[in-house]
Amino acid sequence: MQKPFLYVLFFVSGLTLFSCKNNIPPPQNKLLLWKNEFRGNDKVYKEELELIIPFAQRENSKPLNLPFTPRVWWYNFGQNTFDSLKFERKAIRQENRLAELKNSTGYSLKKASRIERKIDRYKSSLSQGIAWFYANVGEKQVYISEEEVEETALRLQKYLFDRGYRDAAVTGELLAAGRKGRHNVRYTVKENELYTIDTIRYVVKDPAIDSLLNADRRNRTLKPGDPLHHQKVEAEKLRIEQLLKNNGYYAFNNRYITYGVTNYEESEALFRERKRGNLIVEILNPEPGKHIRYYLSEVSFKTFDPNNRSTQTAPDTTTIRGVNFIRLDNAVPLGLIRNRIFTKPGDLFSSGAIYETQRQISLFNQFSFASSQLKIADSARLALEYFAPVQERFTFGISPGINNIYTDGNSFFGFGVPVSLSMRNVLRGLEVIELGVRGSYEGQPTPIRTSESAIRGSLELGGNLNITLPVMLPFHPKGEKINLMNPRTTFGLGYNYSEPFWGTRTNFKLTAGNSLQLSKNAILYFNFLDAYLVNTSYASNASGREFYRTLDSLQRIGNNLKVTFDPQFVSSINTNYVFNNQDPSRPFSSSTFFRLFVESAGTALNFLKDKDRMGWVEDLFPMSSGPDSVRAYFRFVKINADYRRSINLTPKSSYAFRVNVGVANPYGKNRAIPYDKSFFVGGSNSIRAWAPRSLGTGSSASDTTSVGNTIPQPGDILLEGSLEYRRNIIRFAGNIQMAVFLDAGNVWKWHQINIPEKYNRSNFDFGRFYKEIAVGTGFGLRWDLSFFLFRFDWGIKVIDPGRPEGDRFVLDRFSLRRNQPYGLNLNFGIGYPF
Repeated sequence: MQKPFLYVLFFVSGLTLFSCKNNIPPPQNKLLLWKNEFRGNDKVYKEELELIIPFAQRENSKPLNLPFTPRVWWYNFGQNTFDSLKFERKAIRQENRLAELKNSTGYSLKKASRIERKIDRYKSSLSQGIAWFYANVGEKQVYISEEEVEETALRLQKYLFDRGYRDAAVTGELLAAGRKGRHNVRYTVKENELYTIDTIRYVVKDPAIDSLLNADRRNRTLKPGDPLHHQKVEAEKLRIEQLLKNNGYYAFNNRYITYGVTNYEESEALFRERKRGNLIVEILNPEPGKHIRYYLSEVSFKTFDPNNRSTQTAPDTTTIRGVNFIRLDNAVPLGLIRNRIFTKPGDLFSSGAIYETQRQISLFNQFSFASSQLKIADSARLALEYFAPVQERFTFGISPGINNIYTDGNSFFGFGVPVSLSMRNVLRGLEVIELGVRGSYEGQPTPIRTSESAIRGSLELGGNLNITLPVMLPFHPKGEKINLMNPRTTFGLGYNYSEPFWGTRTNFKLTAGNSLQLSKNAILYFNFLDAYLVNTSYASNASGREFYRTLDSLQRIGNNLKVTFDPQFVSSINTNYVFNNQDPSRPFSSSTFFRLFVESAGTALNFLKDKDRMGWVEDLFPMSSGPDSVRAYFRFVKINADYRRSINLTPKSSYAFRVNVGVANPYGKNRAIPYDKSFFVGGSNSIRAWAPRSLGTGSSASDTTSVGNTIPQPGDILLEGSLEYRRNIIRFAGNIQMAVFLDAGNVWKWHQINIPEKYNRSNFDFGRFYKEIAVGTGFGLRWDLSFFLFRFDWGIKVIDPGRPEGDRFVLDRFSLRRNQPYGLNLNFGIGYPF
């Protein structure tokens, strides 16, 4: 324990040194700001109030909320050591380079832009008096004056007034905070009673607009009893504006919408006494005249290939349903595009229909972008033009790379060369064809650790071909409703050959399926063909024989890991429904995720006389001689429901929970399901107190190799749940968050396993399953960089179902020592666990 203590002591000492040196005297009449505090706010979150404080008055960052500001030290150091003459010489040198480049024959726009950026950076450093590096790594010391505190208090009071707390009062005061001239700012908040809306009345002078508003009453964002919240009233104004713009009112905007609060007595004193009033929303007419409804007189869709250098005398113009399609490239099929145009001449102007058309055109994945332009044709008519240049027809990519795999003290360097080719619309059906080829020699962790190295080299050669069509095949239903759902049909073909240490393996895969975007947040996938075939040949050398014997011994005790490597054929149909309204840019907002997966495998075998083999498969892909020269076929049904919910607590905190339930019934002769179709628990996105895939099955002990390594435990039935509290704690090059969590669950077998170690322990039984639920707890740190999130979770076992009944509570056995069965289990992941 001495080394970690010394590291912490060194870290704290360094922060103290950085925070105490290179201080710069404060400006005149200003004090050094150390912390902003809030007192008295009960109903409005502190985090909301912090956002109202001007950026220049927000306290400096303090790592882990410790009383140190190392970034200020870096900034001050940069200012104290800044050499203005040196930067002036650098700027002049780059300006001379730029002038020489512009006068030379080898002028490069890319190189000139790079030099210009350097010049701008040097000039910016000169104007700020600090080098670019220190200005970005460091942070300017925040100072504040009494006048600024008073102004911010008024800002906060105005914010509370707009939130409905019209009698709120906010005062600010500066308080000395120890030595070094530090001061805290304390804002004392008196919210008082919340004002609410008693009734809502709309005053509309235009009868046509009045009718539209009445027809759309159910979508109103305000109702009696709501707080008198300025932002919510503004949201209602925005809704009205959008409603009118979707119904022909092209020139309308929300400056014609006014609102006020009154009461029947028109008494300000009664309004303040009752704390409620009647909200009146009025829609004014323009002066002079009234609001005009616009119709579309002309609709055009223009597209061309910017990469096609061939000349064409005139564009091809075709009119379909009144829409003019103008093409410089006849390869663009109009039959598919016309179904995604939701505007035509004679229609009322609708901003929603125009936006939906642009969105649908973009979903083809054929055009660089889709834009629109409106021109006023006369007093009540508009000319609409869509513009969509096509993307490059052929895109080629190659990305060779070197990788390193490290596990259990073993390391292996490998390399791979993936090559990809994307082709768009070559068959004139707006299809996307993706062809990929890969060759590699890489390290692979040994799936079962025997006496050999944990990582072996493996040669792999593979290829895949995918074709995506913007239609629903084989049925191809028509109509505007189906086109709004972004229909897709994808056909896939894959081949992979590998030579691991234990033999050779050939894999063929064939898929065909559809997808529909049911709503903004929901998508439905249906694979009417999902088949793969594996041919395996175990090597006759010592490594191959040992590997086979280990797999065989595991199978005899109920672990079907061997099925993964044996020759096999799996065909299934499946459907997958996903609903997800999570917003990655708002990690603490309330959201819901739900996924339902249903699969039936080997269904066709039920209609054959021989339900354990398909003759045509055996004829096309004959088996090689050797152990297990019989191909396995599988019949099973599977269902999996995964529900996740995140509930916002404050702007900087939330709690989330997950319930994941799955059942697979292997009703075939081998009473097994393929390994990669099984359920597993344990690991970074599951029960984090256990290693990946190591928990289960039931209350039986986990299977291990001859050297004691735990082998993945596949199950047929899954019960899993998690509860987690998340909170943002500091900001340092992104948001650093903490979490505490509780995980529980297990996996079981559908069928009984008739060996003493597994009998009445591995299978699911309603009479005892609740006693076999594993429980783990722990804590975590997350570093949110907006574009991705690093996650570190430490899990601790609480209840271990693998122990004898009555001795399964193991939290009291927890130890911080290394390599302990009940110590901390570190999980690293990218993104949230659920």
